[in-house]
Amino acid sequence: MIAFLSIALFTTVSATTIADAETARVAYSNCLVDFTAAQLDAKTRTSAFKKAAKDACADERKAMISAMEKDEMAFGSSASEATSFATEEADGVLFSFTDSYAGYASSNTRPVKQ
Repeated sequence: MIAFLSIALFTTVSATTIADAETARVAYSNCLVDFTAAQLDAKTRTSAFKKAAKDACADERKAMISAMEKDEMAFGSSASEATSFATEEADGVLFSFTDSYAGYASSNTRPVKQ
């Protein structure tokens, strides 16, 4: 009975932290969509976009990293492992925009929100 309650509590906590991390990831991604669209409208060069994108959506990036750290630590990762993983994930979101920018510019298309 105690084991069942422990599993139920762990599952509930885990589901909540996963949802928080996903919500934060979507918020960061959507912020980068807005930033990217504005830069495309301004016809910003790719190199300038890549530099500026690193500092764009700083609050959303921090929130994503924080939520993912919390999620990883709930699954038993150390603080340093959680930070490393969360930062890697946020870098991946950013890379998807910086890597696609030239393609958007040349095809006159825009990223879309999730």
